[in-house]
Amino acid sequence: MRFYRPHSFYGLLLTGFFFVSLPLVAALVSSVRILDGLVQQSAVAVYSSVDRVSSSRRIAGLLQDQERKARLYNVLGEPAQLAEVNRMHGEIVEVLDHLAASVSDEDLLQLIGRLRAGESYLVAALNRTSSGPEELKREQEKILSRYRDIDRLAAAVERASNKLMIDQVDALKEKVSRDKETLIWQTSGLIGFSALLIAVFMVLISKPVRQIDKGIERLGDGDFKTPVEVFGPRDLEALGRKLDWLRQRLAKLDREKVKMVAHISHELKTPLASIKEGVGLLRDELVGPINRNQADVVAILDKNCGKLQKLIENILDFNMAQARKGTVEKKEVRLDELIDSVISDHRNSILARHIRLDVRLATTRINANPQQLRTVFDNLLSNAVKFTPEEGTIRIRMKTDGGVVHVRVEDSGPGIDDEDRSRIFSPFFQGKGAKNVVVKGSGLGLAITKEYVQNHGGEIRLLSSRKGACFAVSLPVSA
Repeated sequence: MRFYRPHSFYGLLLTGFFFVSLPLVAALVSSVRILDGLVQQSAVAVYSSVDRVSSSRRIAGLLQDQERKARLYNVLGEPAQLAEVNRMHGEIVEVLDHLAASVSDEDLLQLIGRLRAGESYLVAALNRTSSGPEELKREQEKILSRYRDIDRLAAAVERASNKLMIDQVDALKEKVSRDKETLIWQTSGLIGFSALLIAVFMVLISKPVRQIDKGIERLGDGDFKTPVEVFGPRDLEALGRKLDWLRQRLAKLDREKVKMVAHISHELKTPLASIKEGVGLLRDELVGPINRNQADVVAILDKNCGKLQKLIENILDFNMAQARKGTVEKKEVRLDELIDSVISDHRNSILARHIRLDVRLATTRINANPQQLRTVFDNLLSNAVKFTPEEGTIRIRMKTDGGVVHVRVEDSGPGIDDEDRSRIFSPFFQGKGAKNVVVKGSGLGLAITKEYVQNHGGEIRLLSSRKGACFAVSLPVSA
């Protein structure tokens, strides 16, 4: 069941282009989406990594400045130094909060929490004033010594930030690798699917074209029985219906031609018989004596009456061959003996022109009509003798291959022009080489030969040869 039948061949081409392009467009969209995701993730990773590293380094710098201000406050006791410590504490807390908000790693969050707690404790301890001056100074020195632990925590935070950046880079590399593999598989699959669609649409496009081409070839070969069927776009199907109408019309004209030629040929035989009988009476001087000049004229008339009779018989044979396809009476025939008999009929012409005959036959029996086979090989040998020059060579070869016997008749004449090869079996066709022979033919010999060979389920072909013409006849061998 055909689920889609475009209105025109152009529509089929556009449909094929659309469906073939879909997988490629899908591959392009998928590639853009994957690359866009990678770009966004890379941008986020780079931004967050740079932000964490800069925040951790800023914390370390602020802690160093805070420690310096705290020590100055411990030595000088100026409130301005303590105020700087408190200001820096606010900045440190703000940076730590910003860093904690951009981190999801638990270890790093714990380090940030410990660092915040330790730094807040130090600032709170520095702001206590309940003790005496000496005792306060000793407590402050003891508190300042804890900055070493705070610095170590700040360094640990920086190292953890760097490690987190490296882990993110590695994760990004792994994702790039996975996305690359996914992209390769997706692209390969979609390209393969696109190639499959191309193959499908090539079949859909070429099938009706091949059907039209085969239909035209059959019409050119004279096959008017096989219907021309075209399946595909509606405009090509319409063209196929027109070709089938042409086939029916040609078949009708061919039948009318056969009937007309048969009727004309039959009607010509009656007056020709009377003319031939009258010429015979004159030649035998039954109606009175004739002189030498009159005898020459009578001989010319008799010769041309024979040629005309042969032409009429060929036309009748050709029409009978077309009219009796598939109804040939057959019997078992020794093909090698039949060919020998045909050669004997042409022996005088062969000897008169000093033609060398090279014959190699094999004993072969086939089911065939003897009269039609005799006509086949008589026509082939007659043409070979006609076109072979004096002291030329005619070769006849026969061999069996499985259930088929192959007979090849080859001469050393001028051969057949390339432009004539396609029409050599057409009725009444005579190639350029026929103009150079003394005995003109009717152009029906090879057409009759082809019809008789096809009546036996065989095939006749014109083979390529370096010199002369080479005909090959293939016939099924009897069981």
